[in-house]
Amino acid sequence: MLNNTPLAVLAALFALAYVLIAVAAALHVLLYKRNSRAAFGWLGLIITFPFAGALLYALFGINRVARKAQQLGMTDGDTDELPLHRKGAGAGMDQPGFRITGSELLEGNEVVTLQNGEQAFPAMLEAIDSASREVLLSTYIFDNDDTGLQFIEKLAAARDRGCTVCILVDDVGIRYSFPTIIGELKKHRLPYRRFMPLRLLPPSFSINLRTHRKVLVVDRNLAFAGGMNIGDRQLVDGPSKHSASDLHFRLRGPVTAELVDLFLKDWSRFKGEYAGDWKADPLEAGKARCRIIADGPDETLDSLMLVMMGAISCARERVWIMTPYFLPERQMLGCLQAAALSGVDVKVMIPAENNWPIVQWALQHNMVELLDAGVRIYQRRPPFAHSKSMLIDQEFSLVGSSNMDPRSLRLNFELGVEVYDRALNRQLAAHFEQTLEQCSRFTHQSLNDRSYAARLRDGASALFSPYL
Repeated sequence: MLNNTPLAVLAALFALAYVLIAVAAALHVLLYKRNSRAAFGWLGLIITFPFAGALLYALFGINRVARKAQQLGMTDGDTDELPLHRKGAGAGMDQPGFRITGSELLEGNEVVTLQNGEQAFPAMLEAIDSASREVLLSTYIFDNDDTGLQFIEKLAAARDRGCTVCILVDDVGIRYSFPTIIGELKKHRLPYRRFMPLRLLPPSFSINLRTHRKVLVVDRNLAFAGGMNIGDRQLVDGPSKHSASDLHFRLRGPVTAELVDLFLKDWSRFKGEYAGDWKADPLEAGKARCRIIADGPDETLDSLMLVMMGAISCARERVWIMTPYFLPERQMLGCLQAAALSGVDVKVMIPAENNWPIVQWALQHNMVELLDAGVRIYQRRPPFAHSKSMLIDQEFSLVGSSNMDPRSLRLNFELGVEVYDRALNRQLAAHFEQTLEQCSRFTHQSLNDRSYAARLRDGASALFSPYL
């Protein structure tokens, strides 16, 4: 019996650890998981396989984004209540944006659409060439290729003639090309900062908490924003094997001041020293009313999703969406279904061939719910469609960097621009209708034609939707 004592002790310790780990993980699920179905799933896994379940939960189930944001000073602690409706203002599409941001729509802006790198890059490079005081650039991907080197040359020339130049690049996005653009930034002595730099000591390997914003502001009166990265891949007729069509937007007017404020806030988070000290009062340039919607895993969490859902809920005629990654969360799915069932023309345009196939597979698993409600889904032929826009009725447009998936709406730092302008809405609607000619309709038959193996693949892919 004495020889068995150590084994008995080990067995008792193992059983105790088994219980403690299961209880600790289960308590964390109950405290922090708001989605009841996800909570049930994690609890079942933890109870059935305490060690493996707890390990998987620790790796994939715990949202560390908010904690990391607090460490970086990205949250302001307690936030004020949402602002009340303005006096005399009724319900409308502009209300969600006001209540979430506390900012009024800014009058007197001009918003011009630029299609693909063929239109956007010459306009952006010309703007940098014209800079007399300041160039602020934030981007996710900045490729070390011919297009990237053109931007480096123009930025260095602006710096040499006395402009303040600040460049913020995402430390994951720059690694889409090798060697990265960092060597060129250093070679030309351009002031830059890496957003959430990856490093060994202290360890930082987060693939979340990335900045997906694409913003260029020149002399505080001319700006560019949208979905376009910097690189040959954005040239539809360029040399890249991974070319993508896209939309970008040139903005003039008071809205540029909000883009400057947003950039400088991001710049300062990573110890970016700003040499400029001046203010500008952008003049009115057009008739568009605009509002910036900053979104990220900080105090602005869910801002874009709430604006989207609020606007969709107000739709009376149409909701037209163009996005490369379409994985609406349950509440967004419900808004789209309700709009379609009430007679609103709901169309969604996605790529026929996604550069992340798992996104397409996950969507197909739940697509029948949208089709049953009358949502029409179209697949656009290559090149890869990276454009992002939402048109509602005849006046509202939402453009920017965000996709309609959990990664964009909960894990990345994104930028949306609300635009109330009938002319821009008509222009984007014409682009949508023209592009429909290059699309095929996704139907119930398309789903029914999938093999049993494909359906299993799609169902398994859907389990990872919160991280795609």
